[in-house]
Amino acid sequence: MSPKIVFSRLVAILAGVGPAFSLLSARADGSSIIITNLPAYGSAGNLSGLVSNADVAANCVVVCLYEDGGWYSKPSCASPLTLIHPDGSWSADITTSGSDTNASEIAAFLASTNYNPPCLDGAAGLLIPPEAEAAVYADRVNPSARQFNFSDYGWWVKNSAGSLAGPGPNYFSDSTNNVWVDAEEELHLKISYTNSTWQCAEIISDRNFGYGQYRFTVNTPINSLDPNVVLGMFTYSYDIAYNNREIDLELSRWNDAFGTNNVEDYAVAPYGTGQVLRFGLPAGTTNSTHSFIWQSNGIAFQTLNGDFDASPPAADVLESWNSSIGTPPAGGEQVHINLWLDNGNPPADGEPVEVIISKFEFVPLGPPPSAQLSQLTGLRDGPIQLSVNGQADWHYQILSSPDLVDWTPIGTVLATNSWISSSSRPASFRFADTNPISLDARFYRILTEP
Repeated sequence: MSPKIVFSRLVAILAGVGPAFSLLSARADGSSIIITNLPAYGSAGNLSGLVSNADVAANCVVVCLYEDGGWYSKPSCASPLTLIHPDGSWSADITTSGSDTNASEIAAFLASTNYNPPCLDGAAGLLIPPEAEAAVYADRVNPSARQFNFSDYGWWVKNSAGSLAGPGPNYFSDSTNNVWVDAEEELHLKISYTNSTWQCAEIISDRNFGYGQYRFTVNTPINSLDPNVVLGMFTYSYDIAYNNREIDLELSRWNDAFGTNNVEDYAVAPYGTGQVLRFGLPAGTTNSTHSFIWQSNGIAFQTLNGDFDASPPAADVLESWNSSIGTPPAGGEQVHINLWLDNGNPPADGEPVEVIISKFEFVPLGPPPSAQLSQLTGLRDGPIQLSVNGQADWHYQILSSPDLVDWTPIGTVLATNSWISSSSRPASFRFADTNPISLDARFYRILTEP
């Protein structure tokens, strides 16, 4: 008599290797700072965090927040330094005046206890001293703003509330007629004529990312854009430090100022010599990937015909360019994607304009970190639950096999780490194989995507 088989499937897991995590919060001497408690937008409370690998007696934390177009020292100009406790923890009151609860951006950096910071009382810019490289930023979104998920990241929609706003200037609408994500999880941006005005569209990430590769895949014939329309994909911080950390990818015909074909601009603010490249785009490009790799010493731009490829064929590389002039340090910038009208001029043909962004991807700098699969559950019936330990902001591909020879991709997971973009701590998440085949054996492995 054959022995009783308790489980009909043997499930095994294999670790995979693929592209480590860039620390915005780390200093050359190994010290770092993170935020562990961020009060919600509109609420009072203390900002708290941890400092690691630093002399707590010789260092302190400087906290600043951005609201109503300016930066402010917190808790106050009279008390701008926050002490670090022996265990590395720190806490600062960031709601010491009336409108502090509505601050949209918060910065904290590590400094010497003898540092004498300037008083920030509505200052337009925040310049963190070079000796204080350990810094962390947090963005807060007004809950009244329309918010949604796209490409596994959170975004909010710009609304100019019936007034003209930049760029353009234009009217920007948060209507679902202007911004939406379809059933295929692709983003649609549309310029429409509503209430006797042309309404444009812009979305903004609800967090910052820092150094790394930014990739935008456009699923629209980029040479068919109206002459007055601009598609922008860029980083931007809401202060004047380092020219707002603006790094641009822009597609437009600029009212045919450079010919009848679309052109693309690679640009690093303030757009001086060596900071802008403009080139023509070939006709017939219907799907394209536009990217830049931002490092502390330069920015590498690239445009590909088709989807992203880590080693693309030469024929698919439409343009590439390296800029090392005016490279801003990372800090508080968010990702923007917008569709707008040059100088506010209506579409030349008087028709609405729509573009599709199939995905946005951010990949940290460094070699791909390996991940681990563990804690298999649900082996008897139903979906198989896999627990994954990886690094935040990396994309991981899950594969399965019945024989360790033939492997089939069954899903991709983004290891998100909420708003703490500068943390290097492992990210733990789960993946469910909802269609496990009924075989005697089933194996899993995980690969880090480039």
